[in-house]
Amino acid sequence: MAILKRRFDRSGIAIPQAFLLRNRQVVRVPRLPAVSLFAGAGLSDLGYEAAGFEFVVHDEKDEKRAMLCTRNFPRSTTVVGELHETWEAVVDSYRERCPKERLALLSVTPPCQGMSSSNPGRGKVGDPHTSDQRNLLMLDSLPVIRALRPRVVVVENVPQVLLRIVHIGDGEEPRRLIDVFESELGSQYQLFWGVVEMADYGVPQFRRRAVIVAIHLDEPSLATLRDQKALPLPRTTHAERSQNGHFRWVTLEEWLVAMAYPPLDARSRKLSHHQSDPLHFVPTYEGDRYLMVADIPPRSGQSAYQNSTCRACGRADVPEGEITCPVCGAPMRNRPYVRSENGGYRLIRGFKSSYRRMYPDRPAATVTTASSHIGSDYKIHPWENRVLSIRECADLQTVPRFYDWSWAIETSHTYLARQVIGEALPPLFTFLHGRVLRNLLDGLVDPSRLAPA
Repeated sequence: MAILKRRFDRSGIAIPQAFLLRNRQVVRVPRLPAVSLFAGAGLSDLGYEAAGFEFVVHDEKDEKRAMLCTRNFPRSTTVVGELHETWEAVVDSYRERCPKERLALLSVTPPCQGMSSSNPGRGKVGDPHTSDQRNLLMLDSLPVIRALRPRVVVVENVPQVLLRIVHIGDGEEPRRLIDVFESELGSQYQLFWGVVEMADYGVPQFRRRAVIVAIHLDEPSLATLRDQKALPLPRTTHAERSQNGHFRWVTLEEWLVAMAYPPLDARSRKLSHHQSDPLHFVPTYEGDRYLMVADIPPRSGQSAYQNSTCRACGRADVPEGEITCPVCGAPMRNRPYVRSENGGYRLIRGFKSSYRRMYPDRPAATVTTASSHIGSDYKIHPWENRVLSIRECADLQTVPRFYDWSWAIETSHTYLARQVIGEALPPLFTFLHGRVLRNLLDGLVDPSRLAPA
């Protein structure tokens, strides 16, 4: 065990593991007030909280997500509804809670489905006529910004947000969404932005996100930030290889072994649920659906489309792309298929990354809201016959174990847990980012801890 521990330490696994398993500690320095818009279940806010911010208002349109948020931030006022309708309530709630203190941090995390690469209807980012209304939600934060004048605003979304072209109104030329946002802030803020890879910060999964930071021009540290040509983002700690002071990326196999999850199997309910952890369970599959998963070689990273052994006659080299065995004519029941109206069989049309085991020797594929669907990208466990459990997905997102999921469990809304986990910015990253922002607001700028511009 000591040998394994040393190996994990060299790979930097101790960093996310320690963050994940810590208690909800009391911060010794005075907390700075924060507000969260499009808060979801508040998962991303946990990192900023650990860095020294206190969330006093959360805004979330979905009542179920708001219930989870309220359970975990009982001292915060939760405003429920569409932000363009509730922004005045957000402002009033903040002023009631902090009548004499200026807002330090405004966190804005609108839904990304309108621009996500997993959304086939998102259109081209350069075409304003395909613009999903969800692409414009970050602009709904502007009335709150104008009213409360936060010292720092953080906006998080998928990288496509930096390229998205939008058409705001008649008579106006299409512009980049980020340019619209910057112009609407007027001359009060300076904007910084960058695309960050969560694996570069010790998060055991690949997850690229755009982070936009607007700093009010009256912040003294802004001049130092400009002079040092640094971004208000944390410097990376991990890389593909251990070199130049970086830890190596945390691989999925290292993480799963280190966390020692009890094994599960999708073959039956008894094998797919763990009694001591209500979040460590997976969907069950029957018949050919289970066969499809079980026949993918463990640790291979292969897809069920590549299963080559005919279950009827045993031929082991059935060509890829075929639905029937060329020897016996039986359907390839261990490949993703559907029955046609005439009773025949055909392969399900899917991406090469669907119905595929996750690679064990690299960080996990991005945890999404569809983490329970084996037909989605890279969702099957590297060596067990199942998808990842809610517990494993939460851990891969570095959601601290103290997070209270009891409302979702007691009300049979565990599906919601999967969704909010897939929506979140990993709290480990927001903790590292929160420390950068907290130091900046305290007048401390250390270029060695910041990402270069």
